[in-house]
Amino acid sequence: MIRKLPKFVGTGALALAMLLASGSAWAGRPLDTEDTGTVEPGRAELELSLNYARNPGDNTGSTLGVFNFGVFPGFEARVELPLLLVEPEDEKSRAGFGDATVGFKYRLLDEKGALPALLGSLILRLPTGDADQGLGSEDVDVGLLGVISKSSGPLTFFGNIGYTIVTRDEDPNFWTLNAAVEYRATQAWSLVGELVSTVGESRAAETVVLRAGSVYALTDMIKLDGAVGFGLTTQSPDVVVTVGVTIAF
Repeated sequence: MIRKLPKFVGTGALALAMLLASGSAWAGRPLDTEDTGTVEPGRAELELSLNYARNPGDNTGSTLGVFNFGVFPGFEARVELPLLLVEPEDEKSRAGFGDATVGFKYRLLDEKGALPALLGSLILRLPTGDADQGLGSEDVDVGLLGVISKSSGPLTFFGNIGYTIVTRDEDPNFWTLNAAVEYRATQAWSLVGELVSTVGESRAAETVVLRAGSVYALTDMIKLDGAVGFGLTTQSPDVVVTVGVTIAF
């Protein structure tokens, strides 16, 4: 059965179509794959996005705010907080803040010659959402992520491998395996794509999403982006759509 999409998804899809048709990606938004770049010390970035996912059991819409700031060379801190709208099948819709995330990134090695860039990341999910309403989860999750990237002409390749420790007894720990590519078409416009997955401790792939999108540098300080993804397993979202803006200051 095809579910009816909220009105804001149509607006997001239109914005995405304009982005893809018009034609700078620097990985990161609109992808889930982490990159090896960090914000310069004393500088900051604000990422704002509108997101939609059609899941096997519900439709989820969200607005997400992410604040990234450079602490010292190669080290970046991040705080993000989503506002969720969950529409379960045959149940009343629920809205509210979801779980906040605090993250830290440190670039261990810059790309040089044949050597790739390497980065390590620590991510903490905090239980700020209402778990009883399906807007969050109890306790704290701790994620460790390794990131590698290598450029070749207009192409840049990214790889992620991570492990998340879930402190709730009923949920297992899981691995994250991501791969992405960026094609710099012009100085201001790039195409991006990725394959992202989570693998449970049973070693069976739980979610796999294939996503493609675009990033356009409106100015040196403002980037627009959008992407569409499709789930490849029964536990994955059927469709995921995101559009957003990144503002540097």
